[in-house]
Amino acid sequence: MTATLSPWRVAANRFRPKPRKWASPGAMASAIDRGHRQTAMLARIDQELVELFDGKDDRGLMIFTPPQEGKSERVSRRTPAWLLAHDPTLRIAIVSYSADKAVRWGKQILRDVRAHPELGIVLRKDAQTAGRWETEQGGRLFCVGIQGGITGEPVDVMVIDDPVEGRAEAESATYREAAWDWWESNASTRQSSRFRVLLMMTRWHEDDLAGRLLAREPGRWRVLRIPAIAEEGDPLGRRPGEELASVQQRRRGYFHQLKELRSAYVFSGIYQQAPTVAEGNLFRRADFRYWHQLPADPSRHGPLSGGRIDLGGRAVPLDDLWRFLTVDLAASTKTSADWTVASVWGISPDGDLILLDRRRGRIEEAEHWDLVRPLRERWAADTVFVEAGWIGTTLVIDATASGVPVQPLTADTDKLTRALPATSRVKAHRVWFPAGVPWLDEWCDELAGFPSAQHDDQVDTLAYAARVVTMHWVRQDAAGPDGDAAASAGAAIEQAYTAATGGDTGGIDFMSLDY
Repeated sequence: MTATLSPWRVAANRFRPKPRKWASPGAMASAIDRGHRQTAMLARIDQELVELFDGKDDRGLMIFTPPQEGKSERVSRRTPAWLLAHDPTLRIAIVSYSADKAVRWGKQILRDVRAHPELGIVLRKDAQTAGRWETEQGGRLFCVGIQGGITGEPVDVMVIDDPVEGRAEAESATYREAAWDWWESNASTRQSSRFRVLLMMTRWHEDDLAGRLLAREPGRWRVLRIPAIAEEGDPLGRRPGEELASVQQRRRGYFHQLKELRSAYVFSGIYQQAPTVAEGNLFRRADFRYWHQLPADPSRHGPLSGGRIDLGGRAVPLDDLWRFLTVDLAASTKTSADWTVASVWGISPDGDLILLDRRRGRIEEAEHWDLVRPLRERWAADTVFVEAGWIGTTLVIDATASGVPVQPLTADTDKLTRALPATSRVKAHRVWFPAGVPWLDEWCDELAGFPSAQHDDQVDTLAYAARVVTMHWVRQDAAGPDGDAAASAGAAIEQAYTAATGGDTGGIDFMSLDY
């Protein structure tokens, strides 16, 4: 139990407004504003607000919803007016990342009070600035930014509306620490005997102000999280996958389409209000390494035309890589279904695993080869690895008919265990991703979110690739007794191949492959 919040329990029965003319902030808004719109989400927020201010629950309230759906309008504008209409002695603070944003709400509430005498809020004539005004009964509303603080002001109701401005601040340890210091040293010391607090913010980061409060003050907060796309146990009673009925009257499928356009990290934080671990779980972003394209070497005439890449200061010719594909297949084309993902890999002479390219799509089984073939042709990759259960599918039939070897990978463990060799290679900085490609965020976000991210199809292709190379790789420069480095390379590839497929080389002559 946190000492700074001890007044909350004492205050449980002290927040007793007079009988209300309007049952909720939404009911008041409907009465004074003919253009007001009510949605299921806003009705649910109203329910939580009424419970908070009826004295039935003395915990703080956190509200997390997608942006532009009326949350701030309901909480930062309508709720203070609703409260003061029923108890004009309340001292209310609106706090945001900047004073300007907070003052905008104060200005709007002041306009509402002046335009609607039926609210019954009588203002002091000598205290009516937009960011700080008072009632005749001693109540007041003041609007501040976090940096300005609430020095010397006792507070009955605190509305915290976005304590950080955006992703950059949320991902900055300095800004996160400043927000926490503000709460501990300033906000939590301003509590009156009937203190109530509401916190709204976009959940960019697990260790943001909301995340830290939930971790350090367990049992002191009630959380209402309404995602754009419903999950199990939805607070609005929606079925999983059902979209939010938007106050903006967005077209059907809007959020699902947006999900396809945004990276998993961004969509999960902004629209689902469920931040993934920015630094990563098993795959840590700090361990990710990226290769860059170098000018081609005109003296080389291999299938990749002398292309070269930079691996942290090492120039590696693409024709020196053994190139192969790993494919994770999905049979469904549903929006919520898994993806079919094809990844092209190279193994460097030093044994580094290099992601060269990737394609993915929600496609029918008959289209699998159409997804894979262009990658195989572009990178002159010789072998396609797929999970053993898909060996009899159209992909394998079409690939075999085209003369492309396809080999099975046995998925004999769960996804988490299967990914562990890949996590070790990434941690050792022996896996490289292409810098600057349009899909890089999608790739990195999925890896960082694994195993809790919604999808893991790309992770599977990495796990399979790691199986091809891990534990049985021998450096290509370790030549055999006759000095034939190529022979050693072929033997090393065969060892890796055997490790991945359980011993079946499919009759491939590894010494003849172009690696």
